[in-house]
Amino acid sequence: MKRDNKTKYALLGVLSQYEGSGYDIKKFIEVSIGYFWKESFGQIYPNLKKLETEGLITSRSVTDQKGSNKIIYNITDTGRAKLKSWLKLPVENANYRNELLLKLFFGSQMSPQDILSHLGAKKNTLEKTLKEYKKIEKNLVADGYQTPDQPFWLITLNYGIRSTKAELEWINTVQENIKTKFKGGK
Repeated sequence: MKRDNKTKYALLGVLSQYEGSGYDIKKFIEVSIGYFWKESFGQIYPNLKKLETEGLITSRSVTDQKGSNKIIYNITDTGRAKLKSWLKLPVENANYRNELLLKLFFGSQMSPQDILSHLGAKKNTLEKTLKEYKKIEKNLVADGYQTPDQPFWLITLNYGIRSTKAELEWINTVQENIKTKFKGGK
């Protein structure tokens, strides 16, 4: 069974919240859904053209403050209806890929030092991510910042915070197990 192209729904979702150029959309994705849903320019632009051909979005050319022309995209009523229809469908299980887990699965082929190095690098990344999430959370709950989307942004952010904390806890446990099993990782 052919999988439905979810990029178009991500783009419709973004455009349901604000209009923007392909570049604006990419930047919005990076600071919002990009923590759990990646889209590249190579996915965005062809899908914007397709969505416009299907009548789900419109575009207009505008001149920005620098005098450059840019194309601004906006969702249509048909696009909003398509998004709402998709949002009601059951969630498909996504293919999950985790290189750290793949390497750990074959851990008997690595030295304990290499395993601990991988775990330490991942831990550092997760700690930075958690700090970033906390900063975003602080900004989202700041006084005077209200939008109908805010509670839902906070729900997804809470998932990120909790799953990051859980992964950090797991890494700490695995590091201790490796150090104990291999007497300090040697």
